[in-house]
Amino acid sequence: MVQVTYQLATEPETFATAKQLILDYSASLELDLSFQHFDDELKRLAIEYAAPHGALILARVDGKPAGVIAVHQFADSIAEMKRLYVNPAYRQLGIGHQLVMRLLKVAKQLGYQAIRLDTLPTMKGAQKLYASVGFKPIEAYRFNPVAGTVFLECQL
Repeated sequence: MVQVTYQLATEPETFATAKQLILDYSASLELDLSFQHFDDELKRLAIEYAAPHGALILARVDGKPAGVIAVHQFADSIAEMKRLYVNPAYRQLGIGHQLVMRLLKVAKQLGYQAIRLDTLPTMKGAQKLYASVGFKPIEAYRFNPVAGTVFLECQL
């Protein structure tokens, strides 16, 4: 039986491991993320996704990096979920759902009243997951050049 653990990133090593998963995520998209200032984000992971305004959670399966999710401040009482990714080798274990649920709890603890995200139109599984935990469609809240991008929000 596999052992799945979840860790809130606080140490440089955890952020470095998460960075590799985020790079894997980016490669899987076959999309240039420069419109999101992706390179700058990678350099600032430990700042952007750390308390008091953000967080990053790493999932491991039997000690091996398996998934990641992050949150940062978008507006005063609104957070933004970023970079949900589960390595394909570890999908179907419920890791994505657990990462989202844990992140929603952390976002609420950080004082946010709502959390937003955008997702690609091709990510039907992710959209189903988000709907299952309470995310609802909203108007675009930020620029995304991909036609059909889905914008969602969940009240915390």
